[in-house]
Amino acid sequence: MTRELVRSRDNRAATPLFRAFGGRLVEPEGDAVRLAEAPAMHRLEWRLLSLAIPGVLAVALFDALWRLGGPWLAWPTLLPALLLALHGLAFGFGRRSPAAAFWCWASVLGGWSAWVVGATAPGPVVAVVAWGWLGFLGLQLACLAIVGWKRLMSVGGRRGVVGRGLLAVALHGAMGLVWWRFGWPWGLACGAGICALWCWGTFLPGSQLYGPVATRVRGEGVLLTIDDGPDPDDTPAVLDLLDRHGVKAVFFVIGDKVRRFPELAREIVARGHELGNHTMTHPQASMWCAGPGRTRREIVDCQRAIEEVAGVTPRWFRAPVGHRNFFTHPVTAELGLDVVAWSRRGFDTVERDVERIVASLCDGAGDGDVLLLHEATPLAPEIVRRVLERLAPAEGS
Repeated sequence: MTRELVRSRDNRAATPLFRAFGGRLVEPEGDAVRLAEAPAMHRLEWRLLSLAIPGVLAVALFDALWRLGGPWLAWPTLLPALLLALHGLAFGFGRRSPAAAFWCWASVLGGWSAWVVGATAPGPVVAVVAWGWLGFLGLQLACLAIVGWKRLMSVGGRRGVVGRGLLAVALHGAMGLVWWRFGWPWGLACGAGICALWCWGTFLPGSQLYGPVATRVRGEGVLLTIDDGPDPDDTPAVLDLLDRHGVKAVFFVIGDKVRRFPELAREIVARGHELGNHTMTHPQASMWCAGPGRTRREIVDCQRAIEEVAGVTPRWFRAPVGHRNFFTHPVTAELGLDVVAWSRRGFDTVERDVERIVASLCDGAGDGDVLLLHEATPLAPEIVRRVLERLAPAEGS
């Protein structure tokens, strides 16, 4: 298998607002990729700040000049003063990273804004600009919490587990404090908010709340992923179908089944397919609420079973039913595993209408889509056959 995941990359933003809500980085093609590796800024952010910072600075200078000499000083000298200030401050700030330069500008203009609204009687235009900049800085500070969350969610291993545990304690402690200070309705609302965040990160397969989750791959054609094997009834038939159509797939296998059917796991690899980690026992009813110890055992034991039986090291992990828990990503990060969901599924474990399943998987499928299929179901070989026939003109490997 040569397919690579489409991973979320740093969007190059300098401000917390755009780091949190600026979207993913759109990578340029060809040689422009190398040219774009140097420190830069998010494009929309660059446009916004290139207008906002000079604009606020111009108002600040005009206000200062007016106070010093009235309109006869302010109007003639504003443009030269602005050019000198921009070049002088830029010379001091420009050798820093874009983020550091932004915070330098933000501090200077924020200090002026605070002084204007707190110690003077500004005109209406100056007041609007000063309060607007203070509001913009307040929004940046609020977004720092989101950026901090994302950074904590990227920490792997024991440090990641401990950090997440402390974060959970802090959130529930804050809820208790709100309950005690403002009464049960507000405390209950905080608890509902925590539950909503937890459900969002746990039960939505493509949610990035707890860490990066890939749902697409690079290259032409779709990628077939087949869960819950190896299965003595379905795996041989599925492998023959894939060979017949010249398609390679990723089999997300269960560690216990790998131990029970080692020859099937080795046959999957021998035929050029890839094995992914799908936990040791596939606890689909309880993985979502597993603690850090059990989560680690499920993932590590499956990884070890695949390595010992098939002689390969999986690079991708998929949680049972796609339900990751709060402690999944620290373990996968420690093992070098990417967490993978899907972009299309047919609910073939519960649906019995083959036409509907195949239509859900194939209608509108295009390059980069990750299709979710399953083994160990009454319809598995038939669904694989029909999907391969439908995708024959556009299938990829």
